[in-house]
Amino acid sequence: MVVCFRCVLTDGQQELFERAARHCNKFAKLIPMSFVLGFYVTQAFQRWWGQYTSFPLPDNLMMVVSGNVHGSDERGRLLRRTLMRYANLSSVLILRSISTRVHKRFPTLQHIVDAGERHRTINCYKKFRKEIRDHFSF
Repeated sequence: MVVCFRCVLTDGQQELFERAARHCNKFAKLIPMSFVLGFYVTQAFQRWWGQYTSFPLPDNLMMVVSGNVHGSDERGRLLRRTLMRYANLSSVLILRSISTRVHKRFPTLQHIVDAGERHRTINCYKKFRKEIRDHFSF
């Protein structure tokens, strides 16, 4: 920077640069850098925490499903199990967008299938995503 200032800039450009530097320096003392850094860190953490707390936990949904989906027969059991599979899949998909560790564990939908999720559930998700994309495309 000094070499550029001394060798490349003309006398008029040097004077303009010095005035701009003095102007910036005058206002830099009004707001301390620690305040700006603290404000930035607080904003970043609040955004992350808001994302983390905004998605529902599957165990709360499980209690609602088990209380409202009646039947002790095979059909009721399969319906409850299918609903919870969808809930677990949606939790994994949400966590993939928030957590880098989960995204590294499941970088693609195929990795979720390989981890034990049912292929039928993933195909339903792809179909749903395609319908949403087609519906909202302009």
